[in-house]
Amino acid sequence: MQPSAMKLVFLSSLQVLFSLSCFSEVVSAAPSRGFGDNISWRTLDDGKKEAEASGLPMMVIVHKTWCGACKALKPKFSESKEISELAHNFVMVNLEDEEEPKDQSFSPDGGYIPRILFLDPSGMVHPEITNKNGNPSYKYFYSNADHVSAGMKEAQEKLTGDAYRKSHVGDEL
Repeated sequence: MQPSAMKLVFLSSLQVLFSLSCFSEVVSAAPSRGFGDNISWRTLDDGKKEAEASGLPMMVIVHKTWCGACKALKPKFSESKEISELAHNFVMVNLEDEEEPKDQSFSPDGGYIPRILFLDPSGMVHPEITNKNGNPSYKYFYSNADHVSAGMKEAQEKLTGDAYRKSHVGDEL
């Protein structure tokens, strides 16, 4: 191999390694905390970066270690094959205890837990995506896997592809 070709291969290899090392910071995994080790969980900051870069919507679970309803949801959530499959279409964020954002948009109808919220790829919470099968006083409370799956399907329909682009056509002007 000629010296110039070797130099090109070396520089290209360095560039790939540098790119991978930078990207690994963006996608560092967060713990599942009982919501499913088979799901790629992110922190809120990493999730926002990944959503913006990938164009995927975010699903955010806000819960507490001491919460009985949160503990009851964990096995239902983690054992659901449908949730696991749908999770590939989202950036999944798991917020526990003090990680809960103080921003009011993350508690649109109160600070109860657990709450599941859906955000568009720009990181904006979409309060119109609620648990249609749940208690209307607690719109973001999901007590079973079927309700979570229904919310994920609604969010996927509203926050991805043509439907999302059409509703946000003026955002980029």
